[in-house]
Amino acid sequence: MIEFERACALAKITTALAQRPVGTYPDVEVELESPVSIDVLRNVMRGVVDGHVMLQTLRECRLKDNSLERDYDLE
Repeated sequence: MIEFERACALAKITTALAQRPVGTYPDVEVELESPVSIDVLRNVMRGVVDGHVMLQTLRECRLKDNSLERDYDLE
């Protein structure tokens, strides 16, 4: 997430992130709010190392409403 936050800052994209750990895994659930479009956020994620998981699970909804299922068609 730090690399994504840094990439957003460099692109002058405002974000508000709330992170929660997922069990004992290194994964986290993140709720993200930003005034930019989902396409802009996806383009930033494409430029982040291992950003494919963020890209594939990003949806325009509240975290509690997101299935977090990966959309493997997004690359």
